Amino acid sequence: MHEEQNIPGAIGHLREALELDPENAEAHVLLGIIQFQRANHPSAEEHTRRGVELLVEHGRRGATLAEARNVLGLVLIAREEYDEAAEVLEASALDEMNTAPHLAWGNLGLARLEAGRAPEAVEALETAVRMQPRFCVGWYRLGRAHFAANDLQLAEEALVRAIEADEACADAPQLQGAWRLRGEVRARLGRRADALADLERCVALGADTEEGQRCQRLLDRTPPPPPNPSPAAPPDTAADTAPRTNDAEAQP
Repeated sequence: MHEEQNIPGAIGHLREALELDPENAEAHVLLGIIQFQRANHPSAEEHTRRGVELLVEHGRRGATLAEARNVLGLVLIAREEYDEAAEVLEASALDEMNTAPHLAWGNLGLARLEAGRAPEAVEALETAVRMQPRFCVGWYRLGRAHFAANDLQLAEEALVRAIEADEACADAPQLQGAWRLRGEVRARLGRRADALADLERCVALGADTEEGQRCQRLLDRTPPPPPNPSPAAPPDTAADTAPRTNDAEAQP
């Protein structure tokens, strides 16, 4: 039902499952995932935390526990509990039974980034993309971390990978912010034409989203690049006597 987007039906069956067996760890975790997707973060934390506790109590230390901790870490990030989120996510990332450790490393990097610990975020995110070079969201977060550390060149390199690491990344809605941030980075590097192109692509991916609106505001504040100067006229032509525009005044 969850996969079919029948969310009310899924919630109903999960609650019935928990009435029959309050220690059904998988039911708690899935219910937590659904509530997280519905932005009901208090309920999401309650159920994912209980699911993790039950898995530990029952000695269930396989991939399910690592995945449950990864979900709990994301919920804690949403609740701005960054220190606990980092602790939970590190346990998931280091779990030898984790079948997708790059996701936990990526979320650990996000927790550290949101906590204002950019150098530690870089370390975790570099691990994530080293494990899975096609992890576009990981590259995007790495670009954010380098940007926060004011390493603009490294930020641009990571953001290029965010968009190009996988052919599906360029048009992915969750990477709209990568186009926006790369535009900001390139503007700071003095590459105005490239910056404008990135911001325009950001808007094209969705003008009504929060990121799309941010990109449009940046475009509205960014003057266009100056036109290419016309070739100089030969000195013995009539153009030599034409009035000249002051170069300083011609700059936007």
